[in-house]
Amino acid sequence: MSIFKLNNTIMNSAWGCEKSMTELFGYENSHNKPMAELWMGAHPKAPSLIQSEGETIALDAYIASKPDTVLGTSCAERFHNRLPYLFKVLSAKSPLSIQSHPNKQQAEDGWARENLLDIPLDAAHRNYKDDNHKPELVFSITEYHALNGFREFDVIISLFERIESDLIRPLLTEFKNQQQSAGLKQFYQSILTHPDKTKFVAEVLEGCAQQLNNELLSEEALNAYQLVISLNDYYPNDIGITSAFILNYIILAPNEAMYLKAGTPHAYLKGTGLELMANSDNVLRGGLTPKHIDVPELMSTTVFEATPLAELKLKPRLARNNQEHIYVTPAIDFQFSILEVTEAGGTIEVNSAEILFVVEGKLTLKGATENERESLLEKGDSYFVSAQCKQYVVQGNAKIARAITPSA
Repeated sequence: MSIFKLNNTIMNSAWGCEKSMTELFGYENSHNKPMAELWMGAHPKAPSLIQSEGETIALDAYIASKPDTVLGTSCAERFHNRLPYLFKVLSAKSPLSIQSHPNKQQAEDGWARENLLDIPLDAAHRNYKDDNHKPELVFSITEYHALNGFREFDVIISLFERIESDLIRPLLTEFKNQQQSAGLKQFYQSILTHPDKTKFVAEVLEGCAQQLNNELLSEEALNAYQLVISLNDYYPNDIGITSAFILNYIILAPNEAMYLKAGTPHAYLKGTGLELMANSDNVLRGGLTPKHIDVPELMSTTVFEATPLAELKLKPRLARNNQEHIYVTPAIDFQFSILEVTEAGGTIEVNSAEILFVVEGKLTLKGATENERESLLEKGDSYFVSAQCKQYVVQGNAKIARAITPSA
């Protein structure tokens, strides 16, 4: 066999939504727990399970037993015999922490450094859980709210200027005099390390409340001030609420996607989507959390450059007679696409290990060789396709998300 149904772990983090995954995909939640993330893949923290030769085996162990066969020789060599991506369903009822992820070299260095210091993997102050980078792509299932990347410098300055805070004014003056990467870094660091965070937040909230009555505000500014107040409801007196002034606030309509490169501060605020990323769990936090925040490490791994809001959404490339929407990114670890399956059916060529997730509808899936069984897939199902499959056939009326590793 080369095609396997996945049995996946659901993470019950407090920020997760109790109803969304049940309503969208039919997942049972009899205990009404927050269903935050469903992990599909081979990360050792929560590998998917498959049935192989009558036995249940973790996907990471199955891959390790014959990596060239399962991943394909090229992928196995490039990624050291590991599935290079992690695929998730993510459902947020409340905001996640402000966070960023290291690039590959930073992750390798940080992993080695913390290992030399004998910091336990489960220690609260450990930053690096593995040696990998973590670029990400998000595809929205419902309307999806997020912060992603630094606003343009003049927008950041304008939002803070209207607050008229004695604590903000000197920091902002320095930034206005140095509107470049180093100036933004100093400004951001000064806020996160401010000696009187409680008063700082209080002045920000007071200024936001006053601005809500300003009829001359742009929609962008009004949304920013409202968001700061809303974030404070979830995380009272957390300095991270000011990130709503510093980071782009983006709303993805259903079936839209965005990319988050390494070194980009971001936060998912609410909504349900699919998240495809390099196979890593490395997180450096910058607020909106009671968890460990390592400001020096965050500063050293963040890329301090503005990203225009209009450039955040990805435009898909069409393939297979316009039935597949491919979201191309710079990531070498993964490629995400949405495949529209029809009753006419279609044959898909396999060049690397794939994970398929049924977003909606029903379809049949069968490997192109005679010894493969045909499987019936419904919404919420996920399947792993080994590289040895070479081809598979899909037929039905469905929309499936496809995670693969692009060719070198």
